[in-house]
Amino acid sequence: MEDGDDDKKRSRPDTQPDRNKNNRRKGKKPRKEVAKSNTRRGFDFDANVDERDRAPHAGSFANPNLREQYGVSLEPRIDYGEDQKTLKRKVAFLLGFLGTNYGGFQVNADQRTIQAEVERALYRAGMLTTMNFGLPHKYSWSSSARTDKGVHACAQVCSCKVELLESDLKEDNSNDLEIFRERLESYLPPDIRVMDLLRTTRNMCAKTQRDRVRYQYMVPSFMLYPDWKQLLEDQEIPLEGRKEMAKAPLSAEEVKKIKDQVEGYRSTKEQRALLQSALARYEGTNPFHNFTKGLKPGQPQANRFIEYFRVQDPVVFEGVEWIPTQVLGQSFLLNQIRKMISMAIDIARGATPLDTLEKALARNETVRIGIAPAQGLFLEMSYFGGYNRRKAQNQDLPDLDWSQEGPAKERWAAFRDTIRQHIVEEEKEQGNFIQYMYIQECIFDYRTFYNLEGNGAEDEKEKAVTNDMAETSAAEKVPE
Repeated sequence: MEDGDDDKKRSRPDTQPDRNKNNRRKGKKPRKEVAKSNTRRGFDFDANVDERDRAPHAGSFANPNLREQYGVSLEPRIDYGEDQKTLKRKVAFLLGFLGTNYGGFQVNADQRTIQAEVERALYRAGMLTTMNFGLPHKYSWSSSARTDKGVHACAQVCSCKVELLESDLKEDNSNDLEIFRERLESYLPPDIRVMDLLRTTRNMCAKTQRDRVRYQYMVPSFMLYPDWKQLLEDQEIPLEGRKEMAKAPLSAEEVKKIKDQVEGYRSTKEQRALLQSALARYEGTNPFHNFTKGLKPGQPQANRFIEYFRVQDPVVFEGVEWIPTQVLGQSFLLNQIRKMISMAIDIARGATPLDTLEKALARNETVRIGIAPAQGLFLEMSYFGGYNRRKAQNQDLPDLDWSQEGPAKERWAAFRDTIRQHIVEEEKEQGNFIQYMYIQECIFDYRTFYNLEGNGAEDEKEKAVTNDMAETSAAEKVPE
């Protein structure tokens, strides 16, 4: 009994040995003192880096290693003076950017990203304190989307807490932040623009409170050219032996030879109708495990809801016809839109029947799908209907709705035109879509992954595509 009572005694907290006392005997700091010494102190970025206990994010320009890597200097922050009062406010930005020169939107170690550029501009504009620079969670940073490398946007929405100079706020309308929008934009590079800056509720989170998002993908009509393999053979371009050059298998001379042959190609009504039929099949709730990476058949994370996927009327830029497509959904997986476009183009150009798409959307099937170039994709609009309804009781704050006429919508529309023109110019200079078509035909080998080889599958494929095009042209109408 005594041994048992002694065991119970040792297990009680008030009878445990004083570990801090033992640590002092060994020369170690007590845990409370260690925790206290690890709290963050003030830091002058132009002084000794060692004075900062907690390192900034590796993808932030607050990190001297990233600045050195990209040759970026950290200009002094605006000094308002000690007598000037600043107010901390939660705001939302409507951003537009060209993603060509960046490694995606979200901060990433050793990458130059749009978020890092915006954070640096906030710091230089005096809207972000030195204590918070480099630590996004300190100022409640959130973004409505995470765009991939090379993807553009004219409606990326970000929310965060910023410091606003009280004397710059209008007495009759403290929600008018135009002077701060202009100031912030003046510190950004020309390929990143601020279309709007609005006050929000304190609990606003751009990531969780965005209801829907609309993307646009620009498809050059020459991707629907019916026989790319024959075209390559006619130009005496090898069809094999370039797997080690998978990113850019064609030389600049070969790209030009192909471009001269296809830039005048115009899509037919039947092709656009078949493209619309393929895109419409994505609508509703479907499992998209085959349209991303890292997900297996049956995983619930692969389910996504798409409200609509539409083909718009073709437009001609500098002699090349482009087909704009719009997709509206709640959220999208990594590379999902680009893979959906890739499959739909293969169907529209007659490379595979609609049955392949049905198989790719089956819950327990595995189909390998190519990925269309990032250069044709951009985020067109973000929606916050739920947020606007919930904050209705606070009439002083503006709605996050950029469908309403006004200066912000005009800036948005102008930057959307800038993106479209940039896509056209980028293709003219780089030939990314032509490189993709070669990869799809000669390296990716879609015939194998779509299970189109052997046992007369080619004949059945051509028959199915012919029937699909005939039925579609008679029964389908391309939406405006």
